[in-house]
Amino acid sequence: MEKLINLNAYPVKNVLPILLQDKTTKRNIIFATDSYIENGPEFSPQSPMTAIKLIGLDPLTIQPRILKAKEQQTDRTRKRAEVFTPSWLCAVMNNYADEVWFGRKDVFNVVNEKDHIWAVQPEKIEFPEKKTWKQYVDSRRLEITCGEAPYLASRYDASTGEIIFPPENRIGLLDRKLRIVKENTDTEEEWLKWVFRAYQSCYGYEFQGDSLLIVRINLLMSFVDYMQDALHRDPTEKELKKLANVIAWNIWQMDGITDRLPYQAIEENHQVSLFEYFNTDEVSDNVRLQTFCKIYDWRKQNSKTFHSIKGDIGMNNKLFSFAIGNPPYNSDFADSGDNGNFAAPVYNVFMDAAFSVAEKVELITPARFLFNAGSTPKEWNTKMLRDPHFKVLKYQGDASEVFPNTDIKGGVAVTYHDDSCEFGAIEVFTPYPEMNSILHKVSAGNDGHNLSEIMFNQNRFDLSQLFTDHPELKAIIGSNGRDKRFRNNIFDKITLFTDKPVNADDIQ
Repeated sequence: MEKLINLNAYPVKNVLPILLQDKTTKRNIIFATDSYIENGPEFSPQSPMTAIKLIGLDPLTIQPRILKAKEQQTDRTRKRAEVFTPSWLCAVMNNYADEVWFGRKDVFNVVNEKDHIWAVQPEKIEFPEKKTWKQYVDSRRLEITCGEAPYLASRYDASTGEIIFPPENRIGLLDRKLRIVKENTDTEEEWLKWVFRAYQSCYGYEFQGDSLLIVRINLLMSFVDYMQDALHRDPTEKELKKLANVIAWNIWQMDGITDRLPYQAIEENHQVSLFEYFNTDEVSDNVRLQTFCKIYDWRKQNSKTFHSIKGDIGMNNKLFSFAIGNPPYNSDFADSGDNGNFAAPVYNVFMDAAFSVAEKVELITPARFLFNAGSTPKEWNTKMLRDPHFKVLKYQGDASEVFPNTDIKGGVAVTYHDDSCEFGAIEVFTPYPEMNSILHKVSAGNDGHNLSEIMFNQNRFDLSQLFTDHPELKAIIGSNGRDKRFRNNIFDKITLFTDKPVNADDIQ
């Protein structure tokens, strides 16, 4: 497992300066975590990550979260609500994304959710009518707050650290595209062309610098693995640099709350001071303060800010066809006042952001909002429960079944939002599919009327007028209208109210 990430070896060392680039600022990504502060002030969260710091005379160890010390894992979970998503769950969620695209289930593999394993479909993937393999490769997929990007590339199992090999056993969204390329290309030139297009169509953003670098390395290493499998050779230096540039653009560092770099304050309408005028570095820093993170559209060959595509593009014409992921659940700033160590939920912000940039969105989050409970805003809860484009794919009341040793009150849910489909508003959620089905059937069939409008509780007879006219009957008629003298004789009861002789045939 020590060889999962090796910064000082091929192919990483060859392109490490490119993998450390921040395309927005034209500088380097920053650490954005205090996990390395013990190495000195130059390793503070806001310090840039450089090749010298990482592979210099005193090299820094960067490794996947599964290999980090247990106490560091716990600290990162607490501070940033960082929980790793097991590969089997990524496979389940990625399978649903492909079910939507292909119109059928289990296209690439079949997951045994009970045993947390999957079996690869060995046959060549067949495409539905009016859809092509090239369209699938070009379909833009985004993993939000990607961590080590288990949804994009499953080079190793995030829950065990074990390498998944051969490559066709991998379950990431990029892995699936690369399998499709291998199955549908005949020449090296065509393979390279469509592999690059596959990378250009996969995006992800992450806050913490070490996780971001790991993602970039995993995508680079995946390129080597798939080239060796398909072409039986290693990439050239030129091919590595070209791919590293694509990865540096598509996997970018960002605070998903502000759409800016981590820790960058929002300073609107900044006026350049005289000191800044003569200090170019200071000017650059202030420009950096006001710059939203940039991404690249490889089809139109231009860059744009991520912030600019949120809500500005019409429905069914958004930049990303599908967004997926496991967003942070709570803010890393706890309230130590009246609420004790309460940390405000933020997953609702990430959900809204994903809806604004992608036509289809599949996420796993805490489930309390489905019961209109928890600390998410009540208005937001209501909005989600009334959204006809939103549905619950899976509810797990015991979150530890999904994220071991993690307690999430109210459980977790895998949800799906689709601009192009109407599922009917949830309105009232229950964790039981049968009850949900009954509830929707009743709601659909009563035209908005309540059951109380057509059914009534038992009413008592109003005998006050009768007793006014015939006070002598009060001694023999009970409050239920029955004759106190003849409790078992229906004819005697009826004769209290009519002079006409009654036959049994007259009773309807």
